[in-house]
Amino acid sequence: LGRLADAYRRAYSRLADKADLLLLEIGDNPPTRGQLVKLQRYKDLMAQATEELQGFTSLTRNEIERAGEMGVKLGELHARELVSVTAVGDASVAGQFNHLHTEAVKSLLGFLDPEGPLYERLGELAPHTAQGVSAAIVEGVAMGQNPRVIANSVRDAFGRGLTDALRTVRTVQIWSYRESSRATYLANSDVVSGGIWGATLDADTCGSCWAMHGTVHSLDEVLDDHFNGRCAMIPQVRGFASPVTETGEQAFEKLSEAEQRQILGPGKHNLYQSGKLDFEKLSTERDDDIYGRMRVETTLKELSG
Repeated sequence: LGRLADAYRRAYSRLADKADLLLLEIGDNPPTRGQLVKLQRYKDLMAQATEELQGFTSLTRNEIERAGEMGVKLGELHARELVSVTAVGDASVAGQFNHLHTEAVKSLLGFLDPEGPLYERLGELAPHTAQGVSAAIVEGVAMGQNPRVIANSVRDAFGRGLTDALRTVRTVQIWSYRESSRATYLANSDVVSGGIWGATLDADTCGSCWAMHGTVHSLDEVLDDHFNGRCAMIPQVRGFASPVTETGEQAFEKLSEAEQRQILGPGKHNLYQSGKLDFEKLSTERDDDIYGRMRVETTLKELSG
């Protein structure tokens, strides 16, 4: 993520110079949309944006491959460690584990297919972001905005490409990690009977993950957390007690009213206080063309409906 952010920062600094030259040329006499897109400095700016974004897309592709491989390796490693911890420090349990080959696990992860929808979506990053940059300039000039305001809009539009890239790479790594863990548990189902949804129960965790924390799942079920989701599968080791002692709802009940409101927002918190919120319904599934089903927090409208 650091490499991506640094590369994007350098790319934007090069783009900003051409944006400044365009805005200086426009000055106090804003052209029409038709005149603007014919200006050579506008064409130079958009050509630079396209070139920078294409280079960044290639870098993102490389980072996706590295993140996926790292996630697979760490997923198996930590799966064995989690089993050992759950088995009250009995390292011999994890020592009996069947090891999986990284390439075998990667082949099971359909979203890492170079010809699949993940890389297809990545290919849309450059043209989509460039279109946003163009719209920021054209609309800003048409509205007679101050050059500084237009420059900020260009920066924000260009920055959305970085946001998308960071989210993509991080989700690939975490999803690969979780699926590698699950594959390891499946290969050792004589030791692991199932998985428990584990969330970090803090103010940065969404209502969906609070609702899912502590729920028990079979090894055939994918832990279908949302983009950038931090949740993980905690193994149920045969013959040992569950390491999760309370559900997300039970933990949520112990929070202060202010903490609860911060997590849920005022509308959902009002439903919760009035007893009209079924806590487990805070989590709902959505379809994603890359990962399949993903769990997200249910909207207030859906809960109220």
